[in-house]
Amino acid sequence: MKKIIYILFTSFLLSPSLFAQSEVDALRFSREDIHGTARAMSMGGAFGALGGDQTAISINPAGIAVYRSSEVVGTLNLSQDRSSVGNRDANKTRFDMDNLGFVGYFPLRNDVLPLVNFGFSYNRLKSFDKNISAVGPAASTMIDYIADRSAGVDPSKLEIGDNLPDPFVTQPWLAVLGFNSKLIKPVNNGTRYDPVNTFGETAIGEIRTKERGHVDNYDFTVGTTISHVLNLGLSLSIKDISYSLESDYLEDFDKGGYTLTNWVTTSGAGVSAKLGAIYRPVNFLRLGFAWHTPTLYALTETYEAQIDDNMGAYVTDTDYEPGQTYSAVFTNDYDLKTPGKIVASIAGVFGNNFIASMDYELEDYSRMKLKVPSGSKDDPGWYDIDNEYISMDFRSASTVKAGLEYRFTQQFSGRLGYAWMQNPYEAIFREKGDAPISGSNTIFRMEGDTSYFTGGIGYRFNRNFFLDFAIVYKSQTDDLYPFPNLWTVNREDLVIDASPFELKNTSIRGLVTLGYRF
Repeated sequence: MKKIIYILFTSFLLSPSLFAQSEVDALRFSREDIHGTARAMSMGGAFGALGGDQTAISINPAGIAVYRSSEVVGTLNLSQDRSSVGNRDANKTRFDMDNLGFVGYFPLRNDVLPLVNFGFSYNRLKSFDKNISAVGPAASTMIDYIADRSAGVDPSKLEIGDNLPDPFVTQPWLAVLGFNSKLIKPVNNGTRYDPVNTFGETAIGEIRTKERGHVDNYDFTVGTTISHVLNLGLSLSIKDISYSLESDYLEDFDKGGYTLTNWVTTSGAGVSAKLGAIYRPVNFLRLGFAWHTPTLYALTETYEAQIDDNMGAYVTDTDYEPGQTYSAVFTNDYDLKTPGKIVASIAGVFGNNFIASMDYELEDYSRMKLKVPSGSKDDPGWYDIDNEYISMDFRSASTVKAGLEYRFTQQFSGRLGYAWMQNPYEAIFREKGDAPISGSNTIFRMEGDTSYFTGGIGYRFNRNFFLDFAIVYKSQTDDLYPFPNLWTVNREDLVIDASPFELKNTSIRGLVTLGYRF
């Protein structure tokens, strides 16, 4: 059974993992963007069978064995990300370095094993820099959601005071915030909670989020070729995560309202490896295959939250005063295992003028895992329910990339490309929108399929220097939830309707790569 909402999900909310991570966090740090040099990006990133490029090495480490000289290369990126909900737009512009690499060419003067090449490369796999703004009427209010999720919690353990233990350590955060802000009221000693009576008024909900950060990757690669027919390569990778989120969810009624604010930061590092091969059965054809192992991350998250409320027109308690309910700053360490990836590639090199290439990638996101760090005193079973949800809610997702290059002269080339990235959700999960969230940050996105349209040009000044330009247009439509939907046990009747927004995301990137071969 998919989710037994009022039994299994309630036990999840009362478990220690409530204050930790969920499947939303696991996906955020597992899913990467298409990245690389201007040449590769202008061809849709389809470089797994071609080699001879820093992006090709990142996709398939056997690509390092294609080099017949040493190389130093760097890529600058200027991009603008736009998020639109209705007539509300939020933009974010960034300028930074997306790629830097070095390849060392070492000939061995051996017919069977003619060379061994070594290299180092840096690639920005994902940028989190994004602003979102959305506003609209709410079918259900988040107060209804908080009341439903607080059922069974002893109200005497939710109170905040100077002489009381910190309730945020042991109780659901939303219950503590909602109870002390008088948004919910216990009934029958907390067997259930009633939302504050807003007299049937329709709330206007507003989402404001600001995300910052990145996932960076550092590859150390070695490769060789066997008789110039079969290339082999191995990369050891270190990944670095830096992420921050500030989110507001506001609900305004006719005579008052409240705002839930969350602050989250996550940082850490992970390790993985890549194995790859490129086979050339005939002179014009290249066949590539690569396997990226899962990445094992050790992450640290800090989080805090508050509710600012002005609901005096609706709260009946005589001691009510508008103000803030604030949590302390908490820290949690956890491990994350991302899914591995397989990459199959094919490319045709026709004379000295025309190249056509295609890559297919497959990742099984149902294999993401959240873990308690080894050696921790915390219960190692904290994430069992979270991982069960991951295995049910996610599926394998494909990425298809294709590109063309035509050399007009010895110096000047033109390129075109396209890439499509499939969303990783099971169909019923995407339809129902009932993601189990952690802590008190209820806002989440369910991403749609992503399309990339790319193009660019390249110029070779001489046998040493080259300069490439690329334009990348990205389009994606998501469902933006202020909080999860809640359904009855059979998942046929919607109990609490979060009324997700349609979030249209577009971005345009301009990339410039300068390289030197020697």
